Amino acid sequence: MSNDRDPSESPAPTTSALPDTSTSTPSKTFRASPSPDVAITSSSSSSPSLLKSTKVESDANQPSFDSPITGSQDGDMERNDVGEGSSSFKLPSSSTITAAAAGDGTAGARRGQEEIVVAVPLPETLMPETNEEWWDLKMSWSGKLFEIKVASNDMVYDFREQIHRLTQVPPVRQKIIGLSKGKLGTETDSRRFGSLGVKKDCKFTLIGTPESDTFKDPAGLKAALEDDFDVSYGEFKAGTYTAPAADPRNKRMIESIIQRVPITVMNEPRPGKKLLVLDLDYTMVDSKPLLAGSLPPEECARPGLHDFLERVYPYYDIVIWSQTHWRWLESKLAELGVIGGDKSYKISFVSDRSTMFPVFTLRDGQPFKHEVKPLAYFWANYPQWSAKNTIHIDDLSRNFAMNPGEGLKIRAYRTAGVNAEYQTTTRYKPDRQLYKLGAYLCRIATLDDFTTLDHRRWKETLGPDDV
Repeated sequence: MSNDRDPSESPAPTTSALPDTSTSTPSKTFRASPSPDVAITSSSSSSPSLLKSTKVESDANQPSFDSPITGSQDGDMERNDVGEGSSSFKLPSSSTITAAAAGDGTAGARRGQEEIVVAVPLPETLMPETNEEWWDLKMSWSGKLFEIKVASNDMVYDFREQIHRLTQVPPVRQKIIGLSKGKLGTETDSRRFGSLGVKKDCKFTLIGTPESDTFKDPAGLKAALEDDFDVSYGEFKAGTYTAPAADPRNKRMIESIIQRVPITVMNEPRPGKKLLVLDLDYTMVDSKPLLAGSLPPEECARPGLHDFLERVYPYYDIVIWSQTHWRWLESKLAELGVIGGDKSYKISFVSDRSTMFPVFTLRDGQPFKHEVKPLAYFWANYPQWSAKNTIHIDDLSRNFAMNPGEGLKIRAYRTAGVNAEYQTTTRYKPDRQLYKLGAYLCRIATLDDFTTLDHRRWKETLGPDDV
């Protein structure tokens, strides 16, 4: 790929300053400026603020949720999502959330080819962690006896996955006899195990044929990669539902991943660097032609990819996280020239879908499952990183469910290989997301605490020279 850095962009970060929190000004503003020196300043301006609001909502008697700021086709904020004259933009800070709005609260909007729906929790009450019940079960299969430990807050999905790991019998082939009344099929995955009425010390039988543990052809990944239905985890007022990050089941899932999936280090993290987590599929590359092999890998890369990585590398250690499998991921990154080349940047490590897990919410009133990317996986292994110095870039908001405050969503890249004739028309707009994103990441690189920022407002910090 040619060096396509925009000549108007400087590789060095602009000077930024932390806001003076000792002042009593009504608002803090991170302003866009024609000058390359854009600073975070205290201001009484009515302009929307990039800094998070500290306003506390106390009206618990009127359960509702605030409309989230969602991305347009170009990744910009839609102002009508927050109401006329609103300047309060907040990220989740409470462990409990309430879902209530017009209809069932799942109405979405089409923006380009993307649908975003406000996440609505499952309508059930969790058992507190301190009082959570556990089941020690015995399973008979193929003449062998297995022990399985399950908690009341675990999903039936988790129970089935335990069986899958022990026996290699996939959930769709599992027939469970003697555990509970009624059929326990995959349609019950979103139920909590504690709601099944299973007796303690129960012994049950599994019938099912295991699958061979072979690597799937990359073409089989197409359905997962093309699933672009998105849900947003916006700001919710206090209520009766538990946020994904506070769900005891989700905490256990993260701990399990930390314990069983070691990080394979490609290049050791450097002291004092912040953590930049980058999604691969449709964020860094157009995955459709890459999977199909219809275009050379370098033509599938998002415009400015290598320049972007070189630009941010002095300030961030870089991690690439894909929902594909490791063997495919490694080979494609090598073909793209992201690893194994002579570039002036290095990738610290990569993670595949083995470090992701599913959470459950409601979609059109029905249980909806989607996978998430928990940043705690990296933080547990490298305590120098935390929410204060980590940022996660992705084209799907749903991947931020466990860490919504650290996520920055950009427009998906799906236009690799656009023909030359179309590029000459007025409808064609070159993709410049990585140029803009690089400017933002360099601009905030000198800040001590990213938790003070609202990354949904990132484009408002850009000046004319950044776009």
